[in-house]
Amino acid sequence: MIRRLLWIGLLATLAAGLVGAARQRREVVHPGSATRPPTSPPPRQGPLGRRLSAWVPAPPRTRLGRVAAFVWASPLTAVGLLVALVSGGRPRWQPQYGCFVTEGVRGPSAAALRIVGAQANAIGHVVLSREGTSAPALLAHEAVHVRQAERLGPLLFPLYLWLSARYGYRHHPIEQAARLGARRATGPGSGG
Repeated sequence: MIRRLLWIGLLATLAAGLVGAARQRREVVHPGSATRPPTSPPPRQGPLGRRLSAWVPAPPRTRLGRVAAFVWASPLTAVGLLVALVSGGRPRWQPQYGCFVTEGVRGPSAAALRIVGAQANAIGHVVLSREGTSAPALLAHEAVHVRQAERLGPLLFPLYLWLSARYGYRHHPIEQAARLGARRATGPGSGG
């Protein structure tokens, strides 16, 4: 019985991911495209959505905190490193972002990013970017996702998929927080 419920939960989460990817593809405006995404009012966010949309975690301050965060996010980071290597990239540690950055990814990873209209994504402590040289604002955005992965670990993936199905990309609380964090990091007077 428990095994059946786990399979149902897994399939439902994957279906939510497909719904979210389809919503993101519809919402993203592609450069040079004459079509605009539909302008609909943002869906109402409950207390959790509102809290997540403002959640920009700071990097861990202590050595023990950094080790614990890295270990907790390590299942995602392992997947991210594997995807980076399969995508023909060389992950390089970027201390200012606290993660590995892999630029110029190719193959299935680049195709998946292109399909949903994204320039980059973070998987654990690994940022995968289609660009040969990523803009600081893009890396600051993805660094927020890295910090979120440090706090949520493997729970980030299903949570992200379910919220994606519910809110799409533009109104996704985790994405709103990443945009907020990028603005803080690269805005006037930030030095970034």
